[in-house]
Amino acid sequence: MDRKIYVVLTQTGTFFSRAIKLYTRYNYNHTSIALDKELKQLYSFGRRKIYFPLHAGFVREQIDGGIFKLYKRTSCRVYELSVTEDEYNEVKEIIDRFESEHDRYKYNFLGILAIMLHIPYQRRYHFLCSQFVAYVLKEGKIINFDKDVSLVKPEDFDGIEKGQVVYSGLLSQYAY
Repeated sequence: MDRKIYVVLTQTGTFFSRAIKLYTRYNYNHTSIALDKELKQLYSFGRRKIYFPLHAGFVREQIDGGIFKLYKRTSCRVYELSVTEDEYNEVKEIIDRFESEHDRYKYNFLGILAIMLHIPYQRRYHFLCSQFVAYVLKEGKIINFDKDVSLVKPEDFDGIEKGQVVYSGLLSQYAY
């Protein structure tokens, strides 16, 4: 029986996200992963404090809480990936490991510069949001990206194998 995993791309409209969008010219600049269609719990790397983006690392997000609650006009695209039971369990196990040591993981600010320069750059316990989701999908043997995961950007999830867009619009209006 197939299980489902969800990759969620978002654009909140914060100053930081608007600056990234201006540079990348891509509609979305944040990537999360969820294990349920309702998106009750999203996992990613981002700000840990709503008003202080530099305090960042592994985070659990809710579509009706945190930064998404503050920015009600957050736009999103949701991809549904069909996976086997074993693949699903492997992804869950990987995410559980991150959760159990969440304080150890930090946001990879230097990774932003490395991506801009097209230089693969991995630091232990440091990820960008898209690097984290790419890492989980690669280690879970779901997707093998054609580049180093440290160079994966949100737009690289467009057209991912095993994935189909199931929603595009305002995150606050997502209905499963």
